[in-house]
Amino acid sequence: MRRREFISLVGAMAAAWPPVARAEQAGMKRSSLLMSAAQSDPEETFSDGYRKSIITSRKTTGTCRLTPEEFHSAYPKLRAWIQKTLAFYEENAKPVASMHFVRLPLYFDHSLLETAKFIAIDRLPMPPLSAMGLSRFAAFEQGNFNGITYLGRYFIKQTMVTEEAIHFHELIHVIQWRLLGPEGFLAAYANGLDEFGYENSPLEKMAYDAEAAFKRSSPIFDAEKFVAEQLGRLP
Repeated sequence: MRRREFISLVGAMAAAWPPVARAEQAGMKRSSLLMSAAQSDPEETFSDGYRKSIITSRKTTGTCRLTPEEFHSAYPKLRAWIQKTLAFYEENAKPVASMHFVRLPLYFDHSLLETAKFIAIDRLPMPPLSAMGLSRFAAFEQGNFNGITYLGRYFIKQTMVTEEAIHFHELIHVIQWRLLGPEGFLAAYANGLDEFGYENSPLEKMAYDAEAAFKRSSPIFDAEKFVAEQLGRLP
């Protein structure tokens, strides 16, 4: 199924699923194609390696997608939990721009750095997915992450708050949320998690590969344009 057909189906189902998280493991795998490629044109290289890695993953993993019945049962609960959680922590949210990072403004528009906010916290708030009828995501729910994004807000561990690369990663997810919309993003993320697993899920790979280029100080690129192009080129 091509992306446009998938997104149309997502819109029809109004599916919402588990939120995105940034894994803590230092050795988290990235696409080897992207890690070894010369970054003369980062957007073109990302696109080529990204598509190939997704196609390869599809040949070696099975597919397990949530049913409409599971969605209708879990969606109102998850939506309410996200809204309640963000409202509870909003007074502690700070604009990303307040960190005065040197490199982020080279990749992200100033307005995004002002409107996107982060909450530094000791323990990340994770939705009780199993209690919502989504027990298949129990491992994800219990994962040990450094950051997690909901809409235009992300939570980051206190010990990681000065790590510019983690903020970069989460801002990629903020853009994904914005461009796909909450329902489209959550459905695409859950479908990718089911079909490919965390490390190879399309939205995570996109964020990790962009973060890897950022950490290597590859040629500067427009992050929002990059995300928009990658979403349009999904298989």
